[in-house]
Amino acid sequence: MHTVRHSLSSRSSYRTLRLAAGFVLGLGALPAFAADTDCTWGSKAPPAELITACTAVIEQASSSPKDQSMALVVRADIRARTPGGMTQALKDFDRAIALDGKNARAYRLRGDYLRVAGGDANKAAADLSMAISLDPNDAEAYEERGVVYVTQRRLDRALADFDQAIRLKPDFAQAYADRGVAFYLRGDNEKAVRDYDEAIRLDPDRPRTFTNRGAAYKKLGQMDKALADDSEAIRRDPKVPEYYDNRGLTYAAMKEYDKAIADYDQAIKMQPKANFLTNRGDAYQYKNELGSALSDYDAALRLDPDFASTYNNRAVLFKKMGERAKALADYEAALRLNPGNENAAEGRRAMLAEIKKFGAEAPRPLNAPSERSGPSFDCATARREVEKVICADPQLSVLDLGISQGYAKLLKSSRGRAAAELRSTQRDFLSERNARFGKPGYDLRLALQRRLDTLRDAAD
Repeated sequence: MHTVRHSLSSRSSYRTLRLAAGFVLGLGALPAFAADTDCTWGSKAPPAELITACTAVIEQASSSPKDQSMALVVRADIRARTPGGMTQALKDFDRAIALDGKNARAYRLRGDYLRVAGGDANKAAADLSMAISLDPNDAEAYEERGVVYVTQRRLDRALADFDQAIRLKPDFAQAYADRGVAFYLRGDNEKAVRDYDEAIRLDPDRPRTFTNRGAAYKKLGQMDKALADDSEAIRRDPKVPEYYDNRGLTYAAMKEYDKAIADYDQAIKMQPKANFLTNRGDAYQYKNELGSALSDYDAALRLDPDFASTYNNRAVLFKKMGERAKALADYEAALRLNPGNENAAEGRRAMLAEIKKFGAEAPRPLNAPSERSGPSFDCATARREVEKVICADPQLSVLDLGISQGYAKLLKSSRGRAAAELRSTQRDFLSERNARFGKPGYDLRLALQRRLDTLRDAAD
């Protein structure tokens, strides 16, 4: 049920480091036309001064088309690494290629930046292929084209390119790291681990390689090694929310759901994302904290209404709550977004069969776990109209139960004035719920969910 997103080795940040470090192809310097700064590869000059120097080369009437083309590439690279400068950078690459159709570097960088900018992958691959045809010994171009092929799931072609990049440059750490991703996606997790091992040996300062190796270890069932790698990635770079999410997935696979939720909490606090919320929702569902799970799934879909995994996992929750119609609708939404989702397809078939046999709604949750799954109070003795409505709606029931459980857990850890204030706010919430229910503008479901969110935030 968990959502896993395996990633390539921090492509944009590593690309910046590689280019700023002197441009590994090492082409010769361009003629100097600026008074104090030359338009040269690997210049230490500030970006603004270097752009001025390159612009002078581009606009100088006596500059040859080849010199102008190279200056455009230098300027384009600087612009591409400047916030908001990608559009102008791509235009510079276009001009560079128009001036010199044999400028291999222009094709290589345009292809790679097209990929970084989320452009047409086919065009990116075509540019990188042209760069390779012009310079067959360019290891970087093979590696970058391999990355494009990975994004297209053309894994055999990607592996061939990574192989060639490593043949040309045996100490190419990033090529090993990215080939490891290709092996992982193909299901060759032992080969993935071997490539990650070599990438880490060559360059141990890549935290993402650790977290990617941890994902491969999870697939191999080696949870202790996965946990160690996830923790090492966090130790090396504690500012990346995906690392906490990945470790949360490892804890969840080990059925240590409280630790998983703590890591998901951290990831969400740093950057609320649909997959982080869905993963935390899954952990709550495994713990049978259905109200918290529902709240997370709903929040995930507000952030990303097209996230198929959330619909599938919320369908499982709705089935537990006995809401067959809602479960069926979510399975169908998951399939519309991802027709190849076998879990959603099987869930839809099963739900159609249950609806045919038992009807769209169940009087009590299906497949209910042994723990209590109704509201926090006894529906047989309910007298208030709001309580009767909660009892009649499984979704409201799990939210009410989640509030009760969250309040009790928080009260247990509170002392003195904090405990007194918590009791007061809970009484105020219940009083307002009872007084405002049925009045114009009052949304019971929203009120319950907000109270649940408040209690959970206080517990963080």
